[in-house]
Amino acid sequence: MQGSRFKMAVLFPILSVLVIAGYAGGLGVLFIVLDETLSKWAVVVLGTALVVAVPGIAALLESRLQD
Repeated sequence: MQGSRFKMAVLFPILSVLVIAGYAGGLGVLFIVLDETLSKWAVVVLGTALVVAVPGIAALLESRLQD
């Protein structure tokens, strides 16, 4: 039991760092590809959409989950 708890205490922080690094890296690559293939405005549009959409979706989900 104690060994399992220790493994989880070490595993979860490492996994969280890897997931965030992968997400940020993927987003960075997407921005670079958009900048090189389309234009700087494509990056601006995607960034603005993320800034507006992520909190909007979170608000919608929270309002649906509250009973």
